Amino acid sequence: MRILLVCVVSCLCAASSVAQTGGGAGSNTQEINAQNANNVCRIYFSTPKPGMDKQYEAGRIKHMQFHRAQKDTWTWNTFAIETGDNAGTYVTSSCGHAWKDFDEWDARMGKADTADGATNLSPYVQGGRNGFYVYRSDMSLAAANQPPAPMTAVTIFVLHPGAGPDFIAAVKKVNEAIGKQADWPKTSGWLQLVNGGEGPTFVLLNSRKNWADFAPLAKTTADVLTEAFGKEMSDQIQKTIRDSTAHQFTEAAAYRADLSYMPGK
Repeated sequence: MRILLVCVVSCLCAASSVAQTGGGAGSNTQEINAQNANNVCRIYFSTPKPGMDKQYEAGRIKHMQFHRAQKDTWTWNTFAIETGDNAGTYVTSSCGHAWKDFDEWDARMGKADTADGATNLSPYVQGGRNGFYVYRSDMSLAAANQPPAPMTAVTIFVLHPGAGPDFIAAVKKVNEAIGKQADWPKTSGWLQLVNGGEGPTFVLLNSRKNWADFAPLAKTTADVLTEAFGKEMSDQIQKTIRDSTAHQFTEAAAYRADLSYMPGK
């Protein structure tokens, strides 16, 4: 199943550090690892059985009540994918962690969480998967761990093997150009899947208030690049992104506060 995100390093490189795909100009592996040390996400994708969306949602609510009863200290946000091949899939994520945090959470919550999920979720799910992602602050204009937007525009880039460093450097040049635009929204965030899917893949997330917010801006990214660097460099940056990408697809995801959990609420 092709997935979001939330929503990637190839399986051959899954055991490697996220920074080994390359950091782009002005950064090195140690700096990037330090910057993203507490940006790890665990993301679950669940597709309900046909006709069982309501049962799944009721089960998800019960499962979040379990987290509340257990006084879970982690936030779990749920999104519903509304467009694309994965429409109808639910995405539940917890972000802002260091790798060691997952050992602590699993020791404290793992067995009970699995048992409750088997009761309240599994009977209504026809397929699912999960993976570990890192929010790449060094590639993003939006800060990590912001409150979820009502909607998110999602673009998934599956790269050619070895194309990560060039792709990352090109994205950073795009950010540099956008940063010079006072009226351009700075909502972009990048995820990289480091274990659990096809790759190398990167996921671009852009916050949206509603469907009207999906309307095109007055300038395209190409326009902004040309203004910042001139047409020749603009064309080269865009070509690098195209040449790095094996395939790309888009989705829209809606935040479901009713299916989410925040500690203390």
